[in-house]
This record gives sequence, structure tokens and C-alpha cells, in this order.
Amino acid sequence: MTGGFGFLGGRIARHLLESGHHVLLGSRTQNPVPKELKNAIPIQMNWENEKYLNDVCKNVDVIVHSAGMNADDCSRNPIAAFEFNCVGTMRLIEAAKHQGIKKFIYLSTAHVYKNPLEGNISEQSPIQNLHPYATSHAAAEFGVSYANSLNEFQGFILRLSNGFGAPVFPEVNCWKLLTNDLCKQAVQLKTLKIISSGLQQRDFVPITNITTTVEKVVDLNSKIIPTIFNLGSGVSMSIFEMAKKIQERCNVLFRYEPSIEVNSNSNEYKEKTPLLEYKVDLLKSNHLYTECNFESEIDDLLLFCKKNFGA
Repeated sequence: MTGGFGFLGGRIARHLLESGHHVLLGSRTQNPVPKELKNAIPIQMNWENEKYLNDVCKNVDVIVHSAGMNADDCSRNPIAAFEFNCVGTMRLIEAAKHQGIKKFIYLSTAHVYKNPLEGNISEQSPIQNLHPYATSHAAAEFGVSYANSLNEFQGFILRLSNGFGAPVFPEVNCWKLLTNDLCKQAVQLKTLKIISSGLQQRDFVPITNITTTVEKVVDLNSKIIPTIFNLGSGVSMSIFEMAKKIQERCNVLFRYEPSIEVNSNSNEYKEKTPLLEYKVDLLKSNHLYTECNFESEIDDLLLFCKKNFGA
């Protein structure tokens, strides 16, 4: 599990451990194993050393690759974005091929399609986003698909939409994510401040659904033809609607309703907001989809924020 101490990696690792899998936690830095992942084995990754990556891949059946630079860092340093998100992934792919890895699961992003994400988006939609975050992920995807086409391993690409949920560790860098940020605001400020009109559509997906889908792909015994999947909820809602859900759950959990503030000066009020339909038909037809429970994920996130950031 690369990025094993990160937001997605930590949650996926914990889920796989609880399901009885033997998990190695890959990270650039040498970290002690936290109590939340006590049965995992930490592995310090050296992304520039091919021999080291070969050694890391020994006796491993499946790689779940979630390590990568975030969008802000990619924007500030496009060269580093390609060196890590693309070249680093290619080095890991070569090591995986050399060691006979059976499955390579790459966690990509819905943002490879376009920015802003709008309209009907399926796996057949063209990749158009030129941002370094999107293009570096798309380049890494081609590496996974190429190795899969040569039957080097069974490669899967999961294009994640707007995931949200509580991290395993409070210090994880996930508090710029919209829903996570709003839940933290709800606890700390009792106000939900939205810097835009709040009318933009998003496909929010609970992290629980992501971890469950990854487990299903890990446990697949037969080869399936599609290798690229949109991993989302398939349910679009506006940012304001998500804020309303958080407001309602605060009332249930804490007996108060945080106020919601939007940017009333936004130009989006003057224009019709484009709709978004992030299609997850392939996920459903291959039995990799799980029904979403937004309220449960929001509750867990709010309680996590209350415990770690509350007064």
C-alpha cells in the first residue's frame, strides 16, 4: 500500500487489515506503526532506486498505489509532479513486473477528464484537463494500461471523484478537501463558510465506498475486461446541498445547526450552473459498487473532528 500513512492509503490499509489481509505500508519517510494499523509492516520507499523498489515488491501479490502529489503541489512544481506521479509510478510498475506482481491497482482521479468537471462523464469520455495534476496522473494511467495489455499483471485504474471522510490520523493532509473542511468548520466555528456560490455540482463519495471497492478488486479471482473505472457515488449534489447535510447531521449529533455562508457576489449566480453526472455503470455491472451512506460517513467525520479539533 503506497501512501500508506496518507488520507486514502491509511483508510484503505485499515480496511484491508480488518478484512484479514497482510498489509505493507509504503511511505517516503520512516514512520512507526500507529496503533490504528498495528498489524501492518512499515516500508520506507526510495522512489529513485530501482533495486530498492524491486526488493520492496518481493513476495507481494497486489500493489495498491495511492502515493502522489496533490493538486496544489503539482501546480507549484509541474516537473516534480511528473517525476513523482508519472516517473515514480513507472518505476514501481517495472519493479512489479520484475517480481511477478499479480495485480496493480492505481488510484487516479476524475479530474483527468476536464476542469471544471461537468456534463455526462463516463470512462469513454476524452481526457482533456491540462493541469499538471491531471496530466501526470493520466500519463501514469497509460503505464498501467500498457503493462496490463502485455499481460505483465492485471492492472486496474480507479478514477476517484470527491472522496470525503475521517482520516486514520488527525495530522493527515486532508483538511483542504471541501467536505472535510466544512465538517472541521462546523465543529470549530459553528459556521460553514463557502467561498463560492455553492451552486457547483460535485460527485461526493464516502471513503468507505472507496475502501470497499478496492477490497473487491483485490479479492477478484477472475479476470475482467474493463480495467478503468469511475469510482464515485453516481449521485450529484451541489456544494450547498452537502453543507445542508452537514448542518442537519450536526443538529442530530450535537444539537446545534451551524450557519451556512456563501459568496453572494459570485458570478455563478448570474449563470446557469452546469449539471454533472459521473457515471459508475461499469462499477455496478461488474459488482464493484456499494450503495452510499452519506449520513454515516458525515457522522464519523464530524465525531472525528469533535474529538481532535473541538473545544
